[in-house]
Amino acid sequence: MVSKYAAPFARSSHVEVNTMSKTFAARLNRLFDTVYPPGRGPHTSAEVIGALKAEGITMSAPYLSQLRSGNRTNPSQATMAALANFFRIKPAYFTDDEYYEKLDKELTWLANMRDEGVRRIAARTVGLSPEAQQDIVAKVDELRRKENLDD
Repeated sequence: MVSKYAAPFARSSHVEVNTMSKTFAARLNRLFDTVYPPGRGPHTSAEVIGALKAEGITMSAPYLSQLRSGNRTNPSQATMAALANFFRIKPAYFTDDEYYEKLDKELTWLANMRDEGVRRIAARTVGLSPEAQQDIVAKVDELRRKENLDD
């Protein structure tokens, strides 16, 4: 049975399709890489397909793989909505650059908070006075400048 969720939109131009392909695949993979429950690793494609199936949405493993690799382009609005719902974000993440940038900053923060070193440093600041915490921030800023890291 062919699912209405797996049908791509008609293509309006080759350039637009290629841009959407790379953008969509990169954005989808960013969700796989960063949006998952604490205490475990990223969702697998099989888990996503199973969760969608439980919601009555049919998506094949090859189709999801092709979306993730960029080999399939222009997913339908329904496909984008189903994937967005799984990751608990708005479908606009896939099509609206402004919304994507905003959410991507939050995803970067989430990924950083999963880093053991970052969590260890943050945990050690609990209970320190606001002044001491500010001293730590100033020291971290100094170290970031020394290592030529962007803010």
